[in-house]
Amino acid sequence: MITKIKMAGLVVALMALSVPMVYAENGGGDKDAWHQGGQWHHGQGDHHMMAKILNLSEVQAKQLKDIRQKQKETMKSVFEQMKAKGLVFDTEIVKAAPDMAKIKDIQAQLKAIQSQMVDNHLNSILEIKKIMTPEQFAGYMALEKAERMMMHDDHGKFGPKEGMGKMGDGKKI
Repeated sequence: MITKIKMAGLVVALMALSVPMVYAENGGGDKDAWHQGGQWHHGQGDHHMMAKILNLSEVQAKQLKDIRQKQKETMKSVFEQMKAKGLVFDTEIVKAAPDMAKIKDIQAQLKAIQSQMVDNHLNSILEIKKIMTPEQFAGYMALEKAERMMMHDDHGKFGPKEGMGKMGDGKKI
């Protein structure tokens, strides 16, 4: 039986092996429109690679793409709501005499929006689970986890500090 850690390692290894294959199939380099359009990194093109890694049928790949597109549109709307509420909050909090009732109301609205985000995410995962075999879904979840970890590293949250060595060893670059 494959443990979750072994499965995650296998998925990451498969991703690493598939990147050159997908890269080569798409013409490689910055010449291809897929890469130039920014779809290579955490973008619209990642569903192609995921479909290959998970061995999805064409129907499954289309359903996955549709679910993820729907989720992206939903999240865009939710983020816009959060941004608007955040601006109202910021405007109120900087006042010399902020209206605490208004601040608490905005805070409650932000919490409701965050709760909606969690619900939307769960619904999306459940929709995806319906279209995949248990093995494909386990691989999907491992890929999602690996992507989240890479996104954190890409944004510097867990990566080396600016001006530090590759391993954050304190040596200047």
